Amino acid sequence: MLEDYDKFVFRDIPIPKIANQDDVLIKVKAVSVCGSDVHGMSGATGRRLPPIIMGHEASGQIVQVGDGVKKFSIGDRVVFNSTLFCGHCDYCQHGMVNLCDERKVFGVSCEEYKIDGAYAEYIVVPERIVYSIPDRVSYEKAALIEPFSVGFHAVRVAELGLADTVLVYGSGTIGSFIIQSLKIKGAGKIIATDIDDDKLALAEEMGADYVINSKKTDAESEIKKIAPKGLDIVFDVVGKASVARQGLEMLKKGGRMVMVGLMDKEIAFPVQRITSWQLRIQGTYISSDEYPACIELISSGRVNLDPFIKHFVPLSEAPSWFNRLREAEKGLHKVIFNPEK
Repeated sequence: MLEDYDKFVFRDIPIPKIANQDDVLIKVKAVSVCGSDVHGMSGATGRRLPPIIMGHEASGQIVQVGDGVKKFSIGDRVVFNSTLFCGHCDYCQHGMVNLCDERKVFGVSCEEYKIDGAYAEYIVVPERIVYSIPDRVSYEKAALIEPFSVGFHAVRVAELGLADTVLVYGSGTIGSFIIQSLKIKGAGKIIATDIDDDKLALAEEMGADYVINSKKTDAESEIKKIAPKGLDIVFDVVGKASVARQGLEMLKKGGRMVMVGLMDKEIAFPVQRITSWQLRIQGTYISSDEYPACIELISSGRVNLDPFIKHFVPLSEAPSWFNRLREAEKGLHKVIFNPEK
């Protein structure tokens, strides 16, 4: 539990109880650390007001079901959506559950709401956000279905064209999942940029055709050599104003800028260029109805998760691992906690 900013405690709490007929009680088997948790622990985002049990990328096994549960049974291996959506508003009815009027994200505490997450042994969630996972998918890999779905959703809303030339700004976990999704969806040239050689090596392993360290090289001139007519799509996974502006200026006419990162709160764009070049700025938020497809892609082996499951550690050691993530330790791409240890 995040008891105060930068202060974690590991303690016993009561097992949560099923409150509604459609609820299921899940014994958490694996829960991975999201970058938003690392930023949130210090109070930087305003989305982790303590005290709060964080964690929203998780998998586990059902140990109890409500009287109204129809699709699941005790013993089922499952993953659940990070977003608690209502299921009945107009957005939910049209498959855009990420835009639900009543949406809440597990492990988030802000001015509007607080809902404890999965850095715990047990969690209660409604049946409507639960998905079965095949036996051949480990709990560790299943905990990565949520972050992979974020990258997959971003590519989906970008409306990728076959053989499009694409730039991915930011080659961390989500950037890597965007790269893999681009390969699956038939992108042409994939360029990845970052200021960390370790992350760029990961991007290359994930399928990037070109990698550029923008701290060591003039990224814009290098990209112009690869795509002299401009880029079809730019994914800004960083969320910084300077990055977004540079990416926008490298788009070809009719190009798309997909905003994924959430660092700077406001970004100024050149309206003249956007209108006269008919550019599109597309926001993307977590994922909507892509979970089944993402589960199938991971189950079939078409997604490489190996670099992200190397650190499966006891939940009791969370404080030290959070510090290592915050310090951007080399080779530490992802941490997954085991609540049973």
